[in-house]
Amino acid sequence: MSGNVMENRKKENSLQLFFLKNDETQNVEVVEVDEIDFEEVKRRLERGESVFITRKREPKSDMNFIAYDTAKEPWYLLRS
Repeated sequence: MSGNVMENRKKENSLQLFFLKNDETQNVEVVEVDEIDFEEVKRRLERGESVFITRKREPKSDMNFIAYDTAKEPWYLLRS
């Protein structure tokens, strides 16, 4: 397989685990992994923490469309 295919698969398989601590501060710990350690998840749940698992998403690009710029300009006519 080419390097790009392997990189894309690795990106697709990246997961984020959010551990929400059950304490006064309600801290959140975020861990990025390729494989889930279910023993760790089980330990966290037994301690009263909440666990949220999701796949890692790519950051949205900062694309600037011309239509957005023109939409910001007034579209009405002023009478003199």
